[in-house]
Amino acid sequence: MTRKLSIIGFLVTISLASFGQNPSFKKWETPEAIFQRAIKEKKPILLEAFLPTCSHCLAYDKTLRSPIIKNYLDKNFLAYQLDLSKRENGLFLRKQKIYIPSTPSFIILSPEGKTWHVEIMGEELNSVPGILKTLQLATDPKQRDAAKLARYQAGDRQPDLLLSTAFYTRVTMDTIQNMAIVNDYAKSEAVENYGSELNFLLIQKAMLDSDNPIFSYFINNLPTYYAKYDTALVKQMAENTLMSSIFASRARKYSPERIESIKKDLATLGIPVKQIAMRFIVLEVLIDLDQADSAKAIARINAFYEGKPIPEKEKAFWCKQLTQKGDTTSPCPLP
Repeated sequence: MTRKLSIIGFLVTISLASFGQNPSFKKWETPEAIFQRAIKEKKPILLEAFLPTCSHCLAYDKTLRSPIIKNYLDKNFLAYQLDLSKRENGLFLRKQKIYIPSTPSFIILSPEGKTWHVEIMGEELNSVPGILKTLQLATDPKQRDAAKLARYQAGDRQPDLLLSTAFYTRVTMDTIQNMAIVNDYAKSEAVENYGSELNFLLIQKAMLDSDNPIFSYFINNLPTYYAKYDTALVKQMAENTLMSSIFASRARKYSPERIESIKKDLATLGIPVKQIAMRFIVLEVLIDLDQADSAKAIARINAFYEGKPIPEKEKAFWCKQLTQKGDTTSPCPLP
């Protein structure tokens, strides 16, 4: 076991060492300095989001060292590599409202810091021509993601445009716009196409809400998908969409029927009843309190713990929720 751990540690060290400063990229500065420089030089910003332990990132790093790539970047971009294993870089992306589902990914920002385009770089793009084509598309005023979203907002409802803008609004964390686009796309699809591979990818990469006919078809036909795709992946996709629906701020407006439907779908995935209850307890208590039914909220909390003592930290949380709309000096109503 010790020898195996040593080998793994050695391989990780080799991976980390492989990400020395790539000459095609500039040395990382503070975000403020980068944005100031971009405005001054009137250049867009390219961020290659990577992880040091990502094998695809290592493969891309070699291609990105090409002199052709370097010359193109020097002329057209302020280009930097963004190590997502560093907490401060994750916080930077969150501040920019950018979510990166996999690495490597190219993030292209305007000189002023607006997100123009986000591209997950698959193996099929890992070549000098593939990278150059991606960068040219990302800066094209008519073809980059932000331009396509503007076309959607102006009334364009072409299916291909809806798919690309659905992904873009997913990675730019624009949930409300994403839901509208995905719903518009579902309306444009014939029912017999709901189970297509393209729609499977839509659920996997862009869908944030289960209240959609394509997702309903998906969750109600799981055996068909299990036979065609990896079972664990299918379950994870379904669970991700359902949990996105639960944790959204709009969830506090859900009807009892919608909540029970999501619970039923989670149970269909094989998630135990107790775990489902754990995922819903906060939401349901908050809904009770929104409806000024504190008695129901207290009963729900007590039922959840099945008469057992509530752990101290959890009790403090519940007491705060139960008293924040009333007299906070009142004693906590929980035993």
